[in-house]
Amino acid sequence: MPEDKDVWLDQLKHVETADGIRYTGSKEAYLKFLRTFYATLEDKADEIEKSYKSGDMEFCTIKVHALKSTARIIGARELSKLAEKLEEAGKKKNFKIFDEHIYELLSMYRQYKEDLAGLPREQDLIKKEPISEDALSDAYDALRTFASQMDVDAVKMILDELDTYKLLASDEERIETINRKLLQFDWDGIEKLLQ
Repeated sequence: MPEDKDVWLDQLKHVETADGIRYTGSKEAYLKFLRTFYATLEDKADEIEKSYKSGDMEFCTIKVHALKSTARIIGARELSKLAEKLEEAGKKKNFKIFDEHIYELLSMYRQYKEDLAGLPREQDLIKKEPISEDALSDAYDALRTFASQMDVDAVKMILDELDTYKLLASDEERIETINRKLLQFDWDGIEKLLQ
């Protein structure tokens, strides 16, 4: 990415961008990771809250552990530290600490929906060629086939290939939703999007 395109890094809030770039390996990889973090944030926060409310502390602790790791990777030190505190409390079955800090954690986590709302799209930073209608149609056909077979690697390969092209906003949104559903192994949801 050219230097003048790196302005987005300076506009990020509540993240140590140097940490994020170091953990992910490059500015491009960091942006991709941040966009995934942003896209899955609401669903993952809801999972944590629902498992806490239902009393499934083992599952809740696992989800908090995952948040600790992803928060550390994006450079969200304070969020990662609080998640680590709750993870330790969950492992030790110290639910008093959990009860005292769970909503602080969820609030801090959900704040990133606002903090990261200004993330640039990758195509805004990288010159991409538009995709032909035939190539896009072929890609959607292949996605339908591989999604019906629940072939994660093949679907991911096609999505990665599509990511190298400039897409219409509607197709871009559809692909981003498919990516999000793939992370959750929501094959029914993917198939519905491809109908």
